[in-house]
Amino acid sequence: MHELPLLQDFVVVMGVSLVAVYLLRSLRAPVIVGYLLAGVLIGPGVLGLVQDRHSIETMAEIGVILLLFSVGLEFSLKEMARLRALVFGAGALQVGGMILVVTLLERQAGFGIGQSIFFGFLMALSSTAVVFKLLQERGESQTPQGRLMAALLIFQDLAIVPLMLFLPFLEPGADISWTQAAYKLGKSGLVIAAIIGLASLAIPRLFELVVRSRSREVFSLTAIVVALGTAYLSGRFGLSVALGAFIAGLVISESVYSHQIVSEIEPLRDAFSSLFFVSVGMLLDPATWLADPLTSLGLVVAVLAVKALLIGGIAQLFGYGLRVSAIAGLGLAQVGEFSFIIAGQGAGLGLLDADTYGQFISISVITMALTPVMMAVGPRVGERLQAVACLRALDGRLRSVPVTEEASVHLSDHVILVGYGVGGRSVARVLRRLEIPHIIVELNPATVRELVNEQRCVLYGDASRELVLRAAGLSRARALVIAIPDAATARRIVAHAHIASPELHIIVRTRLVNEVRTLFELGADGVVPEELEAALRLVGLIMHAYGAPEHAIEREKDAIREEQYEVLCDEAAQCAIRPTLKSLLAAVDMDEIELPPGSPAAGETLRSLNLRRETGASVSAVRRGEEVFGNPSADFDLKVGDGLYLFGSSEQLAAARRMLLPEFAHPEGDA
Repeated sequence: MHELPLLQDFVVVMGVSLVAVYLLRSLRAPVIVGYLLAGVLIGPGVLGLVQDRHSIETMAEIGVILLLFSVGLEFSLKEMARLRALVFGAGALQVGGMILVVTLLERQAGFGIGQSIFFGFLMALSSTAVVFKLLQERGESQTPQGRLMAALLIFQDLAIVPLMLFLPFLEPGADISWTQAAYKLGKSGLVIAAIIGLASLAIPRLFELVVRSRSREVFSLTAIVVALGTAYLSGRFGLSVALGAFIAGLVISESVYSHQIVSEIEPLRDAFSSLFFVSVGMLLDPATWLADPLTSLGLVVAVLAVKALLIGGIAQLFGYGLRVSAIAGLGLAQVGEFSFIIAGQGAGLGLLDADTYGQFISISVITMALTPVMMAVGPRVGERLQAVACLRALDGRLRSVPVTEEASVHLSDHVILVGYGVGGRSVARVLRRLEIPHIIVELNPATVRELVNEQRCVLYGDASRELVLRAAGLSRARALVIAIPDAATARRIVAHAHIASPELHIIVRTRLVNEVRTLFELGADGVVPEELEAALRLVGLIMHAYGAPEHAIEREKDAIREEQYEVLCDEAAQCAIRPTLKSLLAAVDMDEIELPPGSPAAGETLRSLNLRRETGASVSAVRRGEEVFGNPSADFDLKVGDGLYLFGSSEQLAAARRMLLPEFAHPEGDA
């Protein structure tokens, strides 16, 4: 039997990774940490199960290429344009500030200037994969902290390109003048521009041809060839192969094929990129931790503290409050996965020795593993900071819109609307149209400035703080609508508002059904769970597709609502579901009957026709030409061609049809 050492190594790597990821997911730890720990376990420092590590690393490089290709595909230029102030302002300040701070610290520790800047590169990046995954799981992608963190991560992803281009200039012993540096950077820039130009011309046309073949296999192979081919071309010109893959993905990110390409390469990307993280873990020797655990722990604390403080401070400078600043700072305090790529290239240039590289990997693994905990404690840390008087005063001075602005001083019997996202905008539009007085409480400084320019009644602040609710006129308000996606903040707002104003009518949006009971117990009068309402919409659409009448659809929806709320609520009275107006209307049928020539109703008034007494059906409206007369009076004259909108049961409508149409009025045989 032929021996297949590569296949054996591959099976070992994937098998151990599977077990590690499964166990860590049950503990809600990031998947990447599972891969890193799997690498540690099978690496030479523990079990030494892999024989041909070079082959694994070669396959891992393919994973890096596909990973950066997919990052480029998912990189939205439109999203970057929407968040450009944060992306290029806060993002540039964060990356540049982190490089500067770490460089100064490392210089004090005795490292050379090149190595110090390189360490700054490594520490400046956070984990895009881990943070976005946690934001999605926590339902915080559209919260102020979620948008801020996304903006910083977008700039970090962009910064990977110049950081990788700059690495050769940091190489120890590199005798490169400013002229040579400018020449190399200019040459690299021209090569990148050429690759972008060629890719922009060739790749879209290539995919147009491939799509015409209507073959999924051809489409998948083309996507892989484009990723690997562009990476190879980039490598041939002396650039990073990963950079070439990123450029290829970026070029076609706005095309109609980008989402399908992502779905096609996703399984391969996940499989091969997992090899990259496993191969990184294989480089780590646990003896590094055991030799000097206090030093490793101290470095972890230092990295988390420096990054959290810097990012939190930048958030404050850009108008965010203490709570959001704390969440964003702690959430982005880890070392990112792309730092591994830069570290690998730096090790090849002599910027990292084996011991320092191992220590860097150990620090990175721990910071990434701590990310879920850091994000969980972020809100509590923010609340503690808000309780400190001097920090609260500093917080107010750093903002362009003060938190205690008395925007509601002239309002009474009004609605307090918390959150101005998609749902909040819709509520505000209706309130404005109906001329219902309202004040908007929003935590996004850019949105507040936009509303101020529109001369809207708006208050900047965190509505989970009682001070902000009082400034919004809580004691004089009739209703509070909470339209934010942050479940934890929504719970705090409901609790504070109900205690401060028990008569206030509180309506709250929530993402998950299991939040409903808690919100009712805290004092909410109405809860709209997005998960349940989406399910009801799906039920209605599928029943409609199979021809179910409207009243049957609404009856089914009401039954589902009642069943779900009874499960979620202990007290049936508290969570009782009242029939909606739509469901009441759907309990009966409506029909339109156009009066043809010869109709017995033509020339009659509604009074003389006496349709309701004769059939039980009611006339709710009459259409005449382009005009519709709602709730017509008893003296309304009916004419040929009029359309009568009738309201009643199916039997009553059938009786009305027999009365109004001539074929029923003069059946055959009646002569």
